[in-house]
Amino acid sequence: MKIHSPSPAPFDAFIEAQLCLPELPNVIQYDDDYDEVTRSIKAIDLKGPVAVIISGGKLNLDLSLFDWRVRRLLTVHLINTLQTLSPQTAMSRYYGLLKIDPSDLEELITSEPLDARAIWRRLTPKYKPEILGALRTVLMFLCRVNFLKWTQLHTDLVSNGFPLKYSDNYAAVRSGDCFLSTQEEAEIIRWIDDKAQAPTALSLKDLQIACLMTAIYQFGMRPKQIGMVRHRDLTVRESKEDAGCSAYITFKMIKQQDSLISNTPLLRKVRREWAPLFSALKKRVGQERPNDFLFGFNNRMAISKAVIGTLDEIVPGIGGKAYDLRHSLAQRMVDAGASQEELAAAMGHSCLKSGLIYFTSSANQAEIINKALGASSVYQKIASVAQTKFITPDELMMLKGESQIGGAPHGIPIAGIGGCTTGQPSCPYNPITACYGCPKFMPVNDLGIHQSVLKKFRGVVLQFKDIGHGELNSPAYLQLQRTLACVQAVISELDGSSKLQGE
Repeated sequence: MKIHSPSPAPFDAFIEAQLCLPELPNVIQYDDDYDEVTRSIKAIDLKGPVAVIISGGKLNLDLSLFDWRVRRLLTVHLINTLQTLSPQTAMSRYYGLLKIDPSDLEELITSEPLDARAIWRRLTPKYKPEILGALRTVLMFLCRVNFLKWTQLHTDLVSNGFPLKYSDNYAAVRSGDCFLSTQEEAEIIRWIDDKAQAPTALSLKDLQIACLMTAIYQFGMRPKQIGMVRHRDLTVRESKEDAGCSAYITFKMIKQQDSLISNTPLLRKVRREWAPLFSALKKRVGQERPNDFLFGFNNRMAISKAVIGTLDEIVPGIGGKAYDLRHSLAQRMVDAGASQEELAAAMGHSCLKSGLIYFTSSANQAEIINKALGASSVYQKIASVAQTKFITPDELMMLKGESQIGGAPHGIPIAGIGGCTTGQPSCPYNPITACYGCPKFMPVNDLGIHQSVLKKFRGVVLQFKDIGHGELNSPAYLQLQRTLACVQAVISELDGSSKLQGE
Protein backbone atom coordinates (compact mmCIF):
# COMPACT_ATOMS: atom_id res chain seq x y z
CA MET A 1 0.00 0.00 0.00
CA LYS A 2 1.39 3.31 -1.08
CA ILE A 3 1.41 6.01 1.61
CA HIS A 4 0.95 9.56 0.37
CA SER A 5 2.90 12.11 2.44
CA PRO A 6 1.20 15.51 2.95
CA SER A 7 2.17 18.21 0.48
CA PRO A 8 4.56 20.74 1.95
CA ALA A 9 3.09 24.16 2.71
CA PRO A 10 3.80 26.75 0.00
CA PHE A 11 6.79 28.97 0.75
CA ASP A 12 5.72 32.38 2.07
CA ALA A 13 8.66 34.79 1.79
CA PHE A 14 6.85 37.53 3.72
CA ILE A 15 6.17 35.35 6.78
CA GLU A 16 9.61 33.72 6.54
CA ALA A 17 11.32 37.12 6.55
CA GLN A 18 9.44 38.16 9.68
CA LEU A 19 10.72 35.07 11.49
CA CYS A 20 14.25 36.32 10.84
CA LEU A 21 13.62 39.63 12.63
CA PRO A 22 15.39 40.09 15.99
CA GLU A 23 13.75 38.42 18.93
CA LEU A 24 12.23 40.66 21.58
CA PRO A 25 13.95 40.70 24.99
CA ASN A 26 12.11 39.01 27.84
CA VAL A 27 11.72 42.39 29.53
CA ILE A 28 11.23 45.57 27.51
CA GLN A 29 12.35 48.79 29.19
CA TYR A 30 11.56 52.37 28.31
CA ASP A 31 12.23 55.75 29.90
CA ASP A 32 9.41 57.69 31.53
CA ASP A 33 10.86 61.21 31.61
CA TYR A 34 7.75 62.65 33.28
CA ASP A 35 8.04 60.52 36.43
CA GLU A 36 11.82 60.16 36.02
CA VAL A 37 11.79 56.36 36.19
CA THR A 38 12.56 53.43 33.90
CA ARG A 39 9.49 51.29 33.29
CA SER A 40 9.31 47.73 32.03
CA ILE A 41 6.95 45.43 30.15
CA LYS A 42 7.24 41.64 30.03
CA ALA A 43 7.38 40.32 26.46
CA ILE A 44 4.98 37.53 27.38
CA ASP A 45 2.36 40.14 28.28
CA LEU A 46 2.35 41.53 24.73
CA LYS A 47 -0.12 38.81 23.73
CA GLY A 48 -2.79 41.07 25.20
CA PRO A 49 -3.20 44.75 26.07
CA VAL A 50 -0.46 46.32 28.19
CA ALA A 51 -0.39 49.76 29.78
CA VAL A 52 2.14 52.30 28.52
CA ILE A 53 2.68 55.25 30.87
CA ILE A 54 2.90 58.62 29.11
CA SER A 55 3.14 61.95 30.96
CA GLY A 56 1.46 60.49 34.02
CA GLY A 57 -1.39 58.90 32.06
CA LYS A 58 -1.97 55.36 30.78
CA LEU A 59 -2.58 54.18 27.21
CA ASN A 60 -3.26 50.59 26.16
CA LEU A 61 -0.92 48.97 23.64
CA ASP A 62 -2.69 45.92 22.19
CA LEU A 63 -0.56 44.36 19.44
CA SER A 64 -3.03 41.48 19.05
CA LEU A 65 -5.29 43.91 17.16
CA PHE A 66 -2.96 43.77 14.14
CA ASP A 67 -3.64 41.18 11.41
CA TRP A 68 -1.61 38.01 12.02
CA ARG A 69 0.31 38.37 8.74
CA VAL A 70 1.84 41.71 9.74
CA ARG A 71 1.72 41.37 13.53
CA ARG A 72 5.30 40.26 14.17
CA LEU A 73 6.77 42.90 11.88
CA LEU A 74 4.79 45.74 13.47
CA THR A 75 5.45 44.39 16.97
CA VAL A 76 9.23 44.47 16.48
CA HIS A 77 9.02 47.92 14.88
CA LEU A 78 6.88 49.46 17.66
CA ILE A 79 8.84 47.90 20.52
CA ASN A 80 12.05 49.17 18.93
CA THR A 81 10.48 52.64 18.78
CA LEU A 82 9.39 52.39 22.43
CA GLN A 83 12.91 51.51 23.55
CA THR A 84 14.95 53.87 21.38
CA LEU A 85 12.72 56.95 20.98
CA SER A 86 9.86 57.60 23.40
CA PRO A 87 6.55 56.09 24.53
CA GLN A 88 4.73 59.08 22.98
CA THR A 89 6.25 58.36 19.57
CA ALA A 90 5.58 54.61 19.82
CA MET A 91 1.92 55.10 20.73
CA SER A 92 1.42 57.70 18.01
CA ARG A 93 2.72 55.24 15.43
CA TYR A 94 0.65 52.43 16.95
CA TYR A 95 -2.62 54.33 16.55
CA GLY A 96 -1.71 55.27 13.00
CA LEU A 97 -0.79 51.74 11.93
CA LEU A 98 -4.02 50.33 13.37
CA LYS A 99 -5.88 52.21 10.63
CA ILE A 100 -3.81 50.75 7.78
CA ASP A 101 -5.40 47.98 5.72
CA PRO A 102 -3.12 44.92 6.21
CA SER A 103 -3.32 44.11 2.47
CA ASP A 104 -2.09 47.62 1.63
CA LEU A 105 0.77 47.25 4.06
CA GLU A 106 1.80 43.84 2.74
CA GLU A 107 1.58 44.94 -0.91
CA LEU A 108 3.81 47.94 -0.21
CA ILE A 109 6.40 45.95 1.73
CA THR A 110 6.69 43.00 -0.64
CA SER A 111 7.03 45.09 -3.80
CA GLU A 112 10.26 46.30 -5.36
CA PRO A 113 11.30 49.56 -3.62
CA LEU A 114 11.21 51.51 -6.89
CA ASP A 115 7.79 50.09 -7.77
CA ALA A 116 6.51 50.89 -4.27
CA ARG A 117 6.38 54.59 -5.16
CA ALA A 118 3.43 53.95 -7.51
CA ILE A 119 1.64 52.05 -4.72
CA TRP A 120 2.37 54.94 -2.34
CA ARG A 121 0.77 57.43 -4.76
CA ARG A 122 -2.32 55.24 -4.85
CA LEU A 123 -2.49 55.05 -1.05
CA THR A 124 -1.92 58.78 -0.45
CA PRO A 125 -5.53 59.88 -1.10
CA LYS A 126 -6.82 56.97 0.99
CA TYR A 127 -5.15 57.82 4.32
CA LYS A 128 -4.63 60.89 6.46
CA PRO A 129 -1.11 62.42 6.74
CA GLU A 130 -0.51 61.10 10.26
CA ILE A 131 -1.36 57.54 9.13
CA LEU A 132 0.92 57.81 6.11
CA GLY A 133 3.62 59.17 8.42
CA ALA A 134 3.37 56.07 10.61
CA LEU A 135 3.49 53.87 7.51
CA ARG A 136 6.63 55.59 6.24
CA THR A 137 8.39 54.91 9.55
CA VAL A 138 7.79 51.19 8.89
CA LEU A 139 9.56 51.49 5.54
CA MET A 140 12.48 53.26 7.19
CA PHE A 141 12.66 50.41 9.71
CA LEU A 142 12.67 47.84 6.88
CA CYS A 143 15.64 49.60 5.29
CA ARG A 144 17.50 49.56 8.58
CA VAL A 145 17.04 45.80 9.13
CA ASN A 146 17.39 44.82 5.41
CA PHE A 147 13.93 43.27 5.21
CA LEU A 148 13.23 41.44 1.91
CA LYS A 149 14.30 43.81 -0.88
CA TRP A 150 14.56 46.88 1.33
CA THR A 151 18.14 47.77 2.27
CA GLN A 152 19.94 50.67 3.86
CA LEU A 153 20.65 51.97 0.36
CA HIS A 154 16.93 52.73 0.01
CA THR A 155 16.79 55.06 3.01
CA ASP A 156 17.07 58.22 0.92
CA LEU A 157 14.48 56.83 -1.50
CA VAL A 158 11.96 56.48 1.33
CA SER A 159 12.77 59.92 2.74
CA ASN A 160 12.41 61.76 -0.57
CA GLY A 161 10.30 59.51 -2.78
CA PHE A 162 7.39 58.82 -0.42
CA PRO A 163 5.93 62.27 0.32
CA LEU A 164 3.11 62.95 2.77
CA LYS A 165 -0.03 64.88 1.98
CA TYR A 166 0.26 68.55 2.90
CA SER A 167 -1.17 69.32 6.30
CA ASP A 168 -1.02 72.84 7.69
CA ASN A 169 -0.02 72.33 11.31
CA TYR A 170 0.05 76.08 11.79
CA ALA A 171 -3.41 76.89 10.40
CA ALA A 172 -4.50 78.45 13.70
CA VAL A 173 -1.35 80.58 13.78
CA ARG A 174 -1.86 81.78 10.20
CA SER A 175 -5.48 82.67 10.86
CA GLY A 176 -4.70 84.20 14.25
CA ASP A 177 -7.37 82.08 15.98
CA CYS A 178 -4.92 80.86 18.63
CA PHE A 179 -3.76 84.32 19.70
CA LEU A 180 -5.12 86.12 22.73
CA SER A 181 -6.47 89.60 22.20
CA THR A 182 -4.99 92.59 24.00
CA GLN A 183 -7.95 92.68 26.34
CA GLU A 184 -7.68 88.96 27.13
CA GLU A 185 -3.96 89.28 27.89
CA ALA A 186 -4.65 92.29 30.09
CA GLU A 187 -7.29 90.31 31.99
CA ILE A 188 -4.82 87.47 32.57
CA ILE A 189 -2.18 89.91 33.80
CA ARG A 190 -4.70 91.54 36.11
CA TRP A 191 -5.77 88.14 37.46
CA ILE A 192 -2.16 87.20 38.20
CA ASP A 193 -1.54 90.62 39.77
CA ASP A 194 -4.56 90.09 42.00
CA LYS A 195 -3.32 86.68 43.17
CA ALA A 196 0.17 88.09 43.80
CA GLN A 197 -1.22 90.77 46.13
CA ALA A 198 -1.90 88.27 48.94
CA PRO A 199 -0.47 84.85 48.01
CA THR A 200 -0.38 83.60 51.60
CA ALA A 201 -4.17 83.94 51.78
CA LEU A 202 -4.65 81.45 48.94
CA SER A 203 -5.29 77.77 49.49
CA LEU A 204 -2.51 75.42 48.34
CA LYS A 205 -4.49 74.42 45.25
CA ASP A 206 -5.29 78.03 44.29
CA LEU A 207 -1.65 79.01 44.87
CA GLN A 208 -0.45 76.20 42.61
CA ILE A 209 -2.93 77.21 39.90
CA ALA A 210 -1.80 80.84 40.15
CA CYS A 211 1.85 79.83 39.79
CA LEU A 212 1.01 77.47 36.93
CA MET A 213 -0.83 80.19 34.99
CA THR A 214 2.02 82.63 35.63
CA ALA A 215 4.62 80.19 34.30
CA ILE A 216 2.61 79.34 31.19
CA TYR A 217 1.79 82.97 30.43
CA GLN A 218 5.28 84.38 31.01
CA PHE A 219 7.39 81.53 29.61
CA GLY A 220 5.02 79.84 27.14
CA MET A 221 5.72 76.45 28.70
CA ARG A 222 4.05 73.35 27.27
CA PRO A 223 1.73 71.38 29.61
CA LYS A 224 4.24 68.53 29.82
CA GLN A 225 7.06 70.93 30.69
CA ILE A 226 4.88 72.43 33.41
CA GLY A 227 4.05 69.00 34.80
CA MET A 228 7.67 67.84 34.96
CA VAL A 229 8.81 70.75 37.17
CA ARG A 230 9.45 69.75 40.77
CA HIS A 231 9.97 71.78 43.90
CA ARG A 232 13.73 71.33 43.63
CA ASP A 233 13.56 73.13 40.27
CA LEU A 234 12.31 76.33 41.92
CA THR A 235 14.82 78.71 43.49
CA VAL A 236 13.67 81.69 45.55
CA ARG A 237 15.98 84.39 46.83
CA GLU A 238 14.69 86.80 49.44
CA SER A 239 15.96 90.39 49.43
CA LYS A 240 16.65 91.94 52.84
CA GLU A 241 17.03 95.41 51.38
CA ASP A 242 13.50 95.93 50.05
CA ALA A 243 11.67 92.90 51.49
CA GLY A 244 11.18 91.62 47.94
CA CYS A 245 12.22 88.34 46.35
CA SER A 246 13.38 86.76 43.10
CA ALA A 247 12.16 83.43 41.75
CA TYR A 248 13.82 81.18 39.15
CA ILE A 249 12.34 78.09 37.46
CA THR A 250 14.32 75.39 35.69
CA PHE A 251 12.48 73.21 33.19
CA LYS A 252 13.50 70.88 30.37
CA MET A 253 13.50 71.19 26.60
CA ILE A 254 11.18 68.62 25.08
CA LYS A 255 9.92 67.62 21.61
CA GLN A 256 13.41 67.80 20.10
CA GLN A 257 14.36 65.61 17.14
CA ASP A 258 17.91 65.38 18.46
CA SER A 259 17.82 63.16 21.54
CA LEU A 260 21.05 64.76 22.78
CA ILE A 261 19.27 68.12 23.09
CA SER A 262 16.08 66.83 24.71
CA ASN A 263 15.89 67.38 28.46
CA THR A 264 18.41 70.23 28.29
CA PRO A 265 17.61 72.45 31.31
CA LEU A 266 16.26 75.96 30.68
CA LEU A 267 16.46 78.59 33.43
CA ARG A 268 13.89 81.39 33.57
CA LYS A 269 13.37 84.28 35.99
CA VAL A 270 9.85 85.09 37.15
CA ARG A 271 8.83 88.73 36.92
CA ARG A 272 9.53 90.44 40.20
CA GLU A 273 5.93 91.49 40.80
CA TRP A 274 4.80 87.86 40.48
CA ALA A 275 7.68 86.25 42.40
CA PRO A 276 5.77 86.39 45.76
CA LEU A 277 3.47 83.66 44.42
CA PHE A 278 6.40 81.27 43.98
CA SER A 279 7.96 82.33 47.26
CA ALA A 280 4.74 81.45 49.07
CA LEU A 281 4.55 78.10 47.29
CA LYS A 282 8.16 77.30 48.16
CA LYS A 283 7.55 78.06 51.82
CA ARG A 284 4.33 76.04 51.86
CA VAL A 285 5.69 72.62 50.85
CA GLY A 286 8.87 72.99 48.81
CA GLN A 287 11.41 72.49 51.56
CA GLU A 288 9.64 69.43 52.95
CA ARG A 289 9.14 67.51 49.70
CA PRO A 290 11.67 68.68 47.07
CA ASN A 291 10.80 65.85 44.63
CA ASP A 292 7.06 66.53 44.55
CA PHE A 293 5.55 68.09 41.45
CA LEU A 294 5.70 71.86 41.87
CA PHE A 295 2.21 72.55 40.53
CA GLY A 296 0.55 69.54 42.14
CA PHE A 297 -0.48 67.65 38.98
CA ASN A 298 0.73 64.12 38.29
CA ASN A 299 -0.33 63.98 34.64
CA ARG A 300 -0.31 66.25 31.61
CA MET A 301 -4.01 65.94 30.76
CA ALA A 302 -5.03 67.22 34.19
CA ILE A 303 -2.82 70.27 33.65
CA SER A 304 -4.42 71.02 30.28
CA LYS A 305 -7.91 70.78 31.80
CA ALA A 306 -6.90 73.06 34.68
CA VAL A 307 -5.57 75.69 32.27
CA ILE A 308 -8.73 75.57 30.14
CA GLY A 309 -10.91 75.93 33.24
CA THR A 310 -8.86 78.80 34.67
CA LEU A 311 -8.80 80.69 31.38
CA ASP A 312 -12.58 80.42 31.22
CA GLU A 313 -12.76 81.74 34.77
CA ILE A 314 -10.55 84.72 33.93
CA VAL A 315 -12.20 85.51 30.59
CA PRO A 316 -15.60 83.75 30.41
CA GLY A 317 -16.23 82.13 27.06
CA ILE A 318 -12.64 82.48 25.84
CA GLY A 319 -12.42 78.79 24.92
CA GLY A 320 -8.63 78.92 25.17
CA LYS A 321 -6.04 76.27 25.96
CA ALA A 322 -2.45 76.13 27.19
CA TYR A 323 -0.91 76.28 23.72
CA ASP A 324 -2.77 79.54 23.01
CA LEU A 325 -0.65 81.17 25.72
CA ARG A 326 2.50 79.75 24.14
CA HIS A 327 1.58 80.92 20.64
CA SER A 328 0.59 84.34 21.98
CA LEU A 329 3.95 84.74 23.74
CA ALA A 330 5.80 83.91 20.52
CA GLN A 331 3.72 86.30 18.42
CA ARG A 332 3.99 89.03 21.07
CA MET A 333 7.79 88.76 21.00
CA VAL A 334 7.94 88.89 17.20
CA ASP A 335 5.55 91.84 17.04
CA ALA A 336 7.79 93.59 19.57
CA GLY A 337 10.83 93.15 17.34
CA ALA A 338 12.48 89.96 18.66
CA SER A 339 15.02 88.29 16.38
CA GLN A 340 14.91 84.63 15.32
CA GLU A 341 17.62 83.81 17.86
CA GLU A 342 15.78 85.58 20.69
CA LEU A 343 12.54 83.81 19.87
CA ALA A 344 14.22 80.39 19.69
CA ALA A 345 15.94 80.96 23.03
CA ALA A 346 12.69 82.01 24.72
CA MET A 347 10.60 79.18 23.27
CA GLY A 348 13.17 76.42 23.70
CA HIS A 349 13.52 75.76 19.96
CA SER A 350 16.72 74.05 18.84
CA CYS A 351 16.05 75.06 15.22
CA LEU A 352 15.58 78.68 14.13
CA LYS A 353 13.14 77.59 11.42
CA SER A 354 10.62 76.48 14.07
CA GLY A 355 9.62 80.07 14.75
CA LEU A 356 9.47 81.37 11.18
CA ILE A 357 5.67 81.05 11.09
CA TYR A 358 5.34 83.79 13.71
CA PHE A 359 7.40 86.20 11.61
CA THR A 360 5.22 85.42 8.59
CA SER A 361 2.05 86.02 10.62
CA SER A 362 3.33 89.15 12.37
CA ALA A 363 1.28 92.29 11.79
CA ASN A 364 3.17 95.33 10.53
CA GLN A 365 4.42 97.79 13.12
CA ALA A 366 1.94 100.50 12.10
CA GLU A 367 -1.01 98.26 12.92
CA ILE A 368 0.54 97.33 16.27
CA ILE A 369 0.86 100.99 17.20
CA ASN A 370 -2.68 101.70 15.99
CA LYS A 371 -3.97 98.98 18.29
CA ALA A 372 -2.03 100.46 21.19
CA LEU A 373 -3.29 103.96 20.45
CA GLY A 374 -6.88 102.75 20.47
CA ALA A 375 -7.19 103.88 16.84
CA SER A 376 -7.81 100.44 15.37
CA SER A 377 -11.50 99.82 14.70
CA VAL A 378 -11.14 96.36 16.22
CA TYR A 379 -10.03 97.79 19.54
CA GLN A 380 -12.19 100.88 19.80
CA LYS A 381 -15.13 98.89 21.17
CA ILE A 382 -13.09 96.37 23.11
CA ALA A 383 -14.27 97.62 26.53
CA SER A 384 -17.91 97.97 27.41
CA VAL A 385 -19.08 100.58 29.91
CA ALA A 386 -22.64 99.29 30.00
CA GLN A 387 -22.29 98.40 33.67
CA THR A 388 -20.90 101.79 34.67
CA LYS A 389 -22.80 104.87 35.81
CA PHE A 390 -21.84 108.24 34.37
CA ILE A 391 -21.82 111.09 36.88
CA THR A 392 -21.76 114.84 36.49
CA PRO A 393 -18.85 117.03 37.65
CA ASP A 394 -21.06 118.32 40.49
CA GLU A 395 -21.81 114.74 41.62
CA LEU A 396 -18.10 114.00 41.53
CA MET A 397 -17.38 116.91 43.84
CA MET A 398 -19.96 115.56 46.31
CA LEU A 399 -18.09 112.27 46.68
CA LYS A 400 -15.65 111.67 49.51
CA GLY A 401 -12.03 112.38 48.69
CA GLU A 402 -11.08 108.69 48.69
CA SER A 403 -13.82 107.97 46.14
CA GLN A 404 -12.55 110.64 43.74
CA ILE A 405 -10.00 109.11 41.38
CA GLY A 406 -6.65 110.76 40.85
CA GLY A 407 -3.07 109.74 40.26
CA ALA A 408 0.07 110.20 38.21
CA PRO A 409 0.50 107.11 35.98
CA HIS A 410 3.75 107.17 34.02
CA GLY A 411 4.47 110.53 35.70
CA ILE A 412 1.38 112.25 34.22
CA PRO A 413 -0.88 113.94 36.82
CA ILE A 414 -4.53 113.11 36.10
CA ALA A 415 -7.60 113.90 38.18
CA GLY A 416 -11.32 114.53 37.84
CA ILE A 417 -11.99 111.58 35.51
CA GLY A 418 -14.65 110.06 37.77
CA GLY A 419 -15.35 108.24 41.00
CA CYS A 420 -15.05 104.76 42.47
CA THR A 421 -17.80 102.92 44.34
CA THR A 422 -15.20 101.22 46.54
CA GLY A 423 -12.63 103.95 47.06
CA GLN A 424 -8.99 104.14 45.99
CA PRO A 425 -7.45 103.03 49.32
CA SER A 426 -9.35 99.73 49.07
CA CYS A 427 -8.20 99.03 45.50
CA PRO A 428 -4.98 97.03 44.97
CA TYR A 429 -4.49 98.34 41.44
CA ASN A 430 -2.86 101.44 40.05
CA PRO A 431 -5.27 104.37 39.73
CA ILE A 432 -6.28 105.63 36.26
CA THR A 433 -4.69 102.72 34.33
CA ALA A 434 -6.90 100.14 36.07
CA CYS A 435 -10.01 102.31 36.52
CA TYR A 436 -11.10 102.52 32.90
CA GLY A 437 -13.01 99.34 32.15
CA CYS A 438 -13.56 98.48 35.83
CA PRO A 439 -17.26 97.93 36.73
CA LYS A 440 -16.74 100.02 39.89
CA PHE A 441 -15.62 103.04 37.89
CA MET A 442 -18.09 105.94 37.50
CA PRO A 443 -16.69 108.14 34.70
CA VAL A 444 -17.59 111.82 34.71
CA ASN A 445 -19.76 112.78 31.75
CA ASP A 446 -17.26 115.36 30.48
CA LEU A 447 -16.06 114.37 27.02
CA GLY A 448 -13.12 116.79 27.07
CA ILE A 449 -11.57 115.27 30.20
CA HIS A 450 -11.44 111.77 28.73
CA GLN A 451 -10.15 113.06 25.40
CA SER A 452 -7.33 114.76 27.30
CA VAL A 453 -6.52 111.49 29.09
CA LEU A 454 -6.45 109.65 25.76
CA LYS A 455 -4.07 112.20 24.27
CA LYS A 456 -1.69 111.99 27.25
CA PHE A 457 -1.62 108.20 27.23
CA ARG A 458 -1.02 108.10 23.49
CA GLY A 459 2.07 110.17 24.13
CA VAL A 460 3.28 107.51 26.57
CA VAL A 461 2.74 104.78 23.94
CA LEU A 462 4.91 106.68 21.48
CA GLN A 463 7.59 106.97 24.17
CA PHE A 464 7.51 103.19 24.54
CA LYS A 465 7.98 102.87 20.81
CA ASP A 466 10.85 105.36 20.64
CA ILE A 467 12.72 103.86 23.61
CA GLY A 468 12.91 100.42 22.03
CA HIS A 469 10.99 97.39 20.89
CA GLY A 470 11.81 95.46 24.06
CA GLU A 471 9.44 97.67 26.07
CA LEU A 472 6.52 96.65 23.85
CA ASN A 473 6.54 93.24 25.53
CA SER A 474 6.18 94.47 29.11
CA PRO A 475 3.09 94.05 31.34
CA ALA A 476 2.94 97.84 31.76
CA TYR A 477 2.68 98.30 28.00
CA LEU A 478 -0.06 95.67 27.70
CA GLN A 479 -1.98 97.31 30.55
CA LEU A 480 -1.63 100.67 28.80
CA GLN A 481 -3.04 99.20 25.58
CA ARG A 482 -6.09 97.95 27.47
CA THR A 483 -6.53 101.30 29.23
CA LEU A 484 -6.44 103.21 25.95
CA ALA A 485 -9.07 100.92 24.47
CA CYS A 486 -11.27 101.46 27.53
CA VAL A 487 -10.80 105.24 27.43
CA GLN A 488 -11.78 105.17 23.76
CA ALA A 489 -14.91 103.18 24.65
CA VAL A 490 -15.93 105.82 27.24
CA ILE A 491 -15.33 108.60 24.71
CA SER A 492 -17.32 106.77 22.04
CA GLU A 493 -20.29 106.32 24.37
CA LEU A 494 -20.24 109.93 25.53
CA ASP A 495 -19.81 111.17 21.98
CA GLY A 496 -22.70 109.01 20.80
CA SER A 497 -24.92 110.27 23.61
CA SER A 498 -24.14 113.92 22.83
CA LYS A 499 -25.00 113.37 19.17
CA LEU A 500 -28.33 111.82 20.07
CA GLN A 501 -29.13 114.73 22.37
CA GLY A 502 -28.22 117.14 19.59
CA GLU A 503 -30.63 115.40 17.25
